[in-house]
Amino acid sequence: MGITTVIPKITFAEPTTEQRQAGALFVDDLFDLAQDALDEAGTSMWILLDRLDIAFADSPALEANALRALFRVYRDLEPRNKVHLKIFLRSDIWEAITKDGFREASHITRDLRIDWNENTLLRLAVQRLLRSSALREHYGVEQEVVLSDIQLQRDLFYRVFPRQIDQGSKKPATLDWCLSRTKDGTGQNAPRELIHLLTETRNSQLNRFETGQAAPDGESVFDRQSFKDALPTVSKARLTQTLYAEHPTLRPFIEALEGQKTRQNAVSLSAVWAVSATDAAKVAEQLVVIGFFEPRLTDYWVPFMYRPALEMVQGSAEGVSASDDE
Repeated sequence: MGITTVIPKITFAEPTTEQRQAGALFVDDLFDLAQDALDEAGTSMWILLDRLDIAFADSPALEANALRALFRVYRDLEPRNKVHLKIFLRSDIWEAITKDGFREASHITRDLRIDWNENTLLRLAVQRLLRSSALREHYGVEQEVVLSDIQLQRDLFYRVFPRQIDQGSKKPATLDWCLSRTKDGTGQNAPRELIHLLTETRNSQLNRFETGQAAPDGESVFDRQSFKDALPTVSKARLTQTLYAEHPTLRPFIEALEGQKTRQNAVSLSAVWAVSATDAAKVAEQLVVIGFFEPRLTDYWVPFMYRPALEMVQGSAEGVSASDDE
């Protein structure tokens, strides 16, 4: 005896009577069925959506339309108390899809913005350190006590790591050095790059121990040079896995800057890219938006994070006013 197979057609518009008789199902009806089943079971369902920034990386227009549609679905599901959407979205993507107007945005009130600053990034780094029972025992600290006090977190950080990477009265402290090296042109620090830098620093330090190089000074377990050795790997990963992956059309312009000076203007960029100064300025503004360039008056400055991967030379290109990048 054969098994009857029914393949319904799910529609996103109210189907006609004929379409229903042919097996068409309205998507809202399916959500209602889910709501009833979950209500009967006494439970709820959460649908989590993340990494949306790479779902439509090749088409900004498609990305904007798809995300607007997603938030309309979010609004449509709100009356149901058993089926919930939780959407994780980078703030720059949200700003991009709302800049030309998005009426539904004003109705989305249950939102939480995660902002990263020096203290929250310091806590994140210290939390990672405190996962090691050997490290806690070595420094004689208790996890709960350290995490309850920001000053204790800072004290532990500078017991584990050296005070400075580059020594000198005008050189930044280690945490400031790390943040400046993992900050993009928008001035934002992402925890991913900071953790990557500290992870690669650990790998570099382990290699130094294994090869019998001099131990770090004082009670630190990390040498200054380990940070410098780690930076190129972090820089390359950020450039290739984030910028190139999310903005492939801008890749040729970025690659053309390999070996160039870190401060440019529209005229110097036009020579590098072999385009007019007007077109160079338009491309440069796109690079500002994605965080590759930091605008400084009429010039464009490449953040420290991207310099090692492109082997860029600190200083101003020919025709650009000299300045102190530090």
